[in-house]
Amino acid sequence: MFTPYDQSYIDKTFKYKDPDGRRWQSVSLTAPGGAAKGNPYYEFLGVWRYWQYSKENMQKLYDEGRIYQGEAGQVPRKKMYLDESKGIPLQDIWTDIVPVQGGASENWNYPTQKPEQLLERIIKSASSEGDIVFDCFMGSGTTQAVAYKLNRRFIGADINLGAVQTATKRLALINQEASSSIVDNSIGFEVYNVNNYDFFRNPLEARDIIIEALGIQKFSDAHVFDGELDGRNVKILPVNRIATKADLGELVANLPYKSYEKRKEESPHDPVDRITLVCMGHEPDLKAGFEQMVGTFKLDVEIVDILRDKTALEFKREASAKVKMKHDELVIEEFYPMNLLQKLSLQKENVDEWRQLVDSIMIDYQYNGETLNPQILDIPEKDDLVKGIYPIPKNHGKIKVKITDLLSESLEVEVE
Repeated sequence: MFTPYDQSYIDKTFKYKDPDGRRWQSVSLTAPGGAAKGNPYYEFLGVWRYWQYSKENMQKLYDEGRIYQGEAGQVPRKKMYLDESKGIPLQDIWTDIVPVQGGASENWNYPTQKPEQLLERIIKSASSEGDIVFDCFMGSGTTQAVAYKLNRRFIGADINLGAVQTATKRLALINQEASSSIVDNSIGFEVYNVNNYDFFRNPLEARDIIIEALGIQKFSDAHVFDGELDGRNVKILPVNRIATKADLGELVANLPYKSYEKRKEESPHDPVDRITLVCMGHEPDLKAGFEQMVGTFKLDVEIVDILRDKTALEFKREASAKVKMKHDELVIEEFYPMNLLQKLSLQKENVDEWRQLVDSIMIDYQYNGETLNPQILDIPEKDDLVKGIYPIPKNHGKIKVKITDLLSESLEVEVE
């Protein structure tokens, strides 16, 4: 990639002009290395030299007006035009891109937001149209927004709710603008809540949630295990990532080995302990690795993987809404985001109406059964609320409504 020349460089380097105003600089036509590198030797415009071009090509350049000779007897030089120059090859330090300014149209008031020009340069240099661009710490969604505009597919991920909300709004606006100009409306994007947000955001709170949900009898914080369930000692491994053998180090170091020795002597063929490891995703050899780390003691190890065994726990309550078609209007009468309402009740906060709980509403009047391509995009300003009532076009097809609450959890409803 190249960056444009600045004006001072142009004035200094491309200092010559043709009668039509085209700027150029003169560059050498001679060939370093001479005969040793197989360069041709001949006379041109009264000068004998080793040249970069054959005599035929040199004459062609001359006929095109691309050869410059100041005075008879001077070594001819080639004209290199400014409008044919690519610019300065891109270096590893970029000083030509300014941060996002306060009044810029792309400014989303996100603290780590990067300028779109920066991501455009990176994406263009590292991908082609149709490729997938992945940003695992997407922030305000600049990477996804630029990838969208450059006809790339994209994946974005972030644990910060503000990031998810900002990126979703930003992409929704781009999607709405793009959809209105594309006949088949084949573009679109979806927001997914992977695993359980509360767990990954607050692992300490997650431990207490798991203990309560599984009915574990909790031990004191000083105990090597977190609790006991059905005669088994329970250890909850870190739940904000996949569990690995490295997470077992502290447990292995603090196991009651003196008790194990006594049990082994009393019953050599029986397990000295029955242990349940609770995790959210784990390495395939986690159990075998644990048994190997303990050494000569026989253990009865069980792994409860919450991601795999989702039936064991119910973390979320489903949202619900009451959406009706009344004459020529679509009316959202009620919306109950149960997880958000539960959080608000714990915080003793009052909500006067459902619209206070809504971050955005999208409506697709021609839902194709696969991708939501909204014709209505209701994203209120900071102190405003969503409308809740929307006109229905006469030529509508299947209608789908997507309501996103303040936790970025969404409910999608198809309206009959």
